[in-house]
Formats: sequence, C-alpha cells, structure tokens
Amino acid sequence: MDIANSDNIIQPSTSCHCYRISGLTDTILDLTEVANLKDRYVLGEQLGWGQFGIIRACSDKLSGEVLACKSIAKDRLATLNDVRSVKLEIEIMSRLSGHPNVVSLKAVYEEEDQVHLLMELCAGGGLFHRLEKHGRFSEQSARVIFRHLMQVVQYCHDNGIVHRDLKPENILLATKSLSSPIKLADFGLATYIKPGHSLHGTVGSPFYIAPEVLAGGYNQAADVWSAGVILYILLSGMPPFWGRRQIKDF
Repeated sequence: MDIANSDNIIQPSTSCHCYRISGLTDTILDLTEVANLKDRYVLGEQLGWGQFGIIRACSDKLSGEVLACKSIAKDRLATLNDVRSVKLEIEIMSRLSGHPNVVSLKAVYEEEDQVHLLMELCAGGGLFHRLEKHGRFSEQSARVIFRHLMQVVQYCHDNGIVHRDLKPENILLATKSLSSPIKLADFGLATYIKPGHSLHGTVGSPFYIAPEVLAGGYNQAADVWSAGVILYILLSGMPPFWGRRQIKDF
C-alpha cells in the first residue's frame, strides 16, 4: 500500500476523542486516555450492521445529542489486516471529519471485546433507500447531489485518500428533506495513495467498481468512475451495466 506524506494532508477542523476502559491490557489501538462509553452514552436501537459488527443509535447523557455507534467485535478481526483496516478507518475518518459532506467521527472507545466508533447520526438515512422509494431523481436534484459528491471526493483525493467503495449505500442524507445535504460514510476500504502511484488488489462493490481495479492497477480515478455510475443511477433508476458474471467475480 502506498502511503501519502502526512505533511501534504489537510488537517480536519474537528478532533476525535479516543479512549480505552481502565485496566485494558490487550489493546488494538494506541490509546492513553481512560473513559467508559456507558458513563457518557446510552445505547439504543439497532440501525444496521456491517462486516465486523452492528450500528446502533446512542444518546449523550450530557448534551442529549443522538449519535450513531458502530460497535466492532474484536473477535471478528481474524487477521492482522483486519486490525489494520479498523485502525486505518479510524485514522482516515479523523482526518476527514469537519468537511460538511463527510460523516463526522466524534469519539472512539476500546473495550475488552469491542471497539466503538461514535459518529454523527444522519436522520435522512441512506441515498440507496431514497432511490428505492422514489425510483430516480430529477436532473436538478441529481446535479446538486453529484456536485456535492464530487466536492467531497476531491477533498479525499487532495488529502491523499481513495475511498474505493463509493455507492448509494455509503452516501447518507443529513436530514429527511428532499434537498438534504449528503454525507459520505463507510471508510472501511479507504486507503492512502501517493501522487503518481498505483494501488493493487480487487476491492469495491459490484456495479460500481472501475475496470482498472479488476485489471490490477488503479489510482484515485477509480473513485471518479464509481461516482459516474452513481450519477447514472440517480438519473435512470438503474445501473448502467448488467451481467451474470458481476456477482460471481466477488
């Protein structure tokens, strides 16, 4: 993996607070501050799930703010690469938090069995579900969404970061309004890249993955391809490519 020089990376306007529980010795994160998640937050209903855990609503006992808590089960991190992926996701989200079109990472707590990522809760749900409900968007609405998407993709690339899994499921809506701002989420496959370098290995999702990713060498432009597929779906309500092999390839 090619790592970008941190001197060239724009620092976020907000910071993430990271803690571990008292007495924790078997850690996967390099955390020094001690605090307990349940002393500050109340966990609520399940909102979704992912490869390594579940996402629940949680409320701040002090401010009343409602957030989303992504709880990662440490026993499901079977390899060192799994652990590195979680650490990289936290690092990248911390760097990008503060951009108006990125889901902000508020805090991280490591416990004996789990790592909790506390993020802003997007009341409008996912763009995918909005597409399911409405079928497709008007040209005007699609133009606004796509402009904001490309702005946040450019921000990632300016910071030496490739998302590598752009799709409607990973684009959230801040509010339930039809004109809601979008928020880019799920940086679990994101990584760093140096200018002029290439990445290797097949990552991404069917329908959205760029041809050069399947060919074996790619760069930031792979995100632009995926964004173009999203624009096509916004306008037509269906993906631009179909085929039996797409699912088999993954």
